[in-house]
Amino acid sequence: MAVAGALAAGAPDTAGRVARSSTTGAPAGPTRDAMSAKDTAAPRKPAPAPSPRTYSGVSAKVVKLRRSDWTGVWLVTLTHRGESNFIVSPLDAHGAEQGSIVNEIGGYKGTVLLNEDEGAQTAALKIQADGAWTVTLKPLSMARRWTGAGLTGHGDDVAIVSRPSSGLTTVTARHSGSANFIVDAYTESSRENLVNEIGGWHGEVPLPDGTVLLTVHADGVWSFAKS
Repeated sequence: MAVAGALAAGAPDTAGRVARSSTTGAPAGPTRDAMSAKDTAAPRKPAPAPSPRTYSGVSAKVVKLRRSDWTGVWLVTLTHRGESNFIVSPLDAHGAEQGSIVNEIGGYKGTVLLNEDEGAQTAALKIQADGAWTVTLKPLSMARRWTGAGLTGHGDDVAIVSRPSSGLTTVTARHSGSANFIVDAYTESSRENLVNEIGGWHGEVPLPDGTVLLTVHADGVWSFAKS
């Protein structure tokens, strides 16, 4: 999936470092050509992660994204201070709506995914609001990290699983809100729904093997931990 690919692209090059440090037998002395190449070769710098982009406004607006930001999976943190509908819909390069990433009434603060489906492109975000709002695009690598210990939050959020799950793993989840409580797990090849309830909820669910990311849709305080 696009989400797993984005996480892999942002991972440190540990394999390369291990390969360069492993040797067999006594090391041979450097040749003159090798020393010359080492002296003249420019050091390679990793590509920097994109900087967060923040947009703000009041009421309805179409936010056009930079061309370089159309592709790739983004974290989007949004806020709204209003009383009516707050709907944010991705638009493709032809202006067609691609569903919505937020559809709430009144005040809102949360973090969701953008371009989570393979091949998705977003040229702009259509904002429907009656109050002041902000939209911040951030690299997926800036999501919260879940180590397996207790993780808590309020409202919509995204968490990277520090160590992908392996074998039979169970999670205890809790929600104290009054509206939808939805938790989805992402693996390298699939997305699986773990919880889809309304209102307060508490229970235990299995975590799919190889889970690398979790998304939470909630209106209240929630928590989960390995059980």
